[in-house]
Amino acid sequence: MKKILFFLLLVLPLFLVVSFYFLDKAYFLCPIDYKRDIVIRCDTRGNGFFSAKRNGNRAHEGIDLFADIGTPVKACRLGLVVNAAENKGMGKFVVIRHGGNLITIYGHLSAIYVRKNQVVRQGYIVGRVGKTGNANYRDIMPHLHFEIRRNGVPQDPLEYLE
Repeated sequence: MKKILFFLLLVLPLFLVVSFYFLDKAYFLCPIDYKRDIVIRCDTRGNGFFSAKRNGNRAHEGIDLFADIGTPVKACRLGLVVNAAENKGMGKFVVIRHGGNLITIYGHLSAIYVRKNQVVRQGYIVGRVGKTGNANYRDIMPHLHFEIRRNGVPQDPLEYLE
């Protein structure tokens, strides 16, 4: 009886506090804090809308969220960082796996603040906006390339963001 009472009075409240700490506050948080509406990059190199045409007649698989270099980039949901690296196309980028077979990709960062296998809460700063990789051209405005994939298939992020 004492063990059950101990569990109910100490362990259960502790479990609930930890659970609420990791609970997402919104379905999908926008990774950039805007004062008003979301701003999609549009410049002489094209626009950053989902499915916009790119070189080689390929479609843009995410959106380009316009922001100043150094603007904090936040995790849109609770998840596990599965990659935090740099390559030629995305520049510095972060990939986070979420529940429901979803992943989010944050590209062209100037700085990465997370590491592989790190659990991040919704709203945690994973990096900063930059112009790395393909976004390094002089006439491309600074932005965050943001993708959502469900079961590996690109989704329109504007349908998820609140």
